[in-house]
Amino acid sequence: MSNSKNSEFLKRKWNLKDSSGGTLRNTRAGRRQRPIVARAPIHLVMKADRACIAGGLRTTRRFLLIHRLRDRYAKRFFIRVEQMSVQGDHIHLIVRTTRRSTLQSFLRVFAGQVAQQFEHEGLVKLGVTDTLTSRVSKLAARAPAKRERQRKLWLHRPFTRVVRGRRALVTLQNYVQLNEKEAQGAIPYRKERLRGLSSYEWRILWT
Repeated sequence: MSNSKNSEFLKRKWNLKDSSGGTLRNTRAGRRQRPIVARAPIHLVMKADRACIAGGLRTTRRFLLIHRLRDRYAKRFFIRVEQMSVQGDHIHLIVRTTRRSTLQSFLRVFAGQVAQQFEHEGLVKLGVTDTLTSRVSKLAARAPAKRERQRKLWLHRPFTRVVRGRRALVTLQNYVQLNEKEAQGAIPYRKERLRGLSSYEWRILWT
């Protein structure tokens, strides 16, 4: 899924009481502690910088490495992963846990290990990105100050949302599965997403 498609999904007006991370970090309300409800599923999204990963996250080596690290650290931190879809520049997961501390540890270690292993195996292109310039005064216009920004694999902190209710969970499960089918080329992308599926596409969604 492209940046615009994923941004469209994340920009929906989620209840801030249940959501944290991602672009919500740009707001004051989005910088409080990550919400968690014991036994309730959590929608987790990890957004990568596409410029760092030529070919995206679904190349064979990256795809297998992500799954291997997920299994390792989900087991270590007692995270139950119910569903996962690796897209070109982001990852969707549906997880469950009973403690905020174990979720925080999983997010920190899993994200860090993916970035570290990608760099170790030459699967990511990091380094300095664009050079920003600023003019302190009219007299300094001819010699602008320069500030370089270090590129990172992950664009934002992981986005999480507590999923409340059976209906919301089923919708999310279908959405994550639709992402996977679109990535496989089995179902074409449509702006309407789940609402745009034909009866035939609904039948093959989970096959």
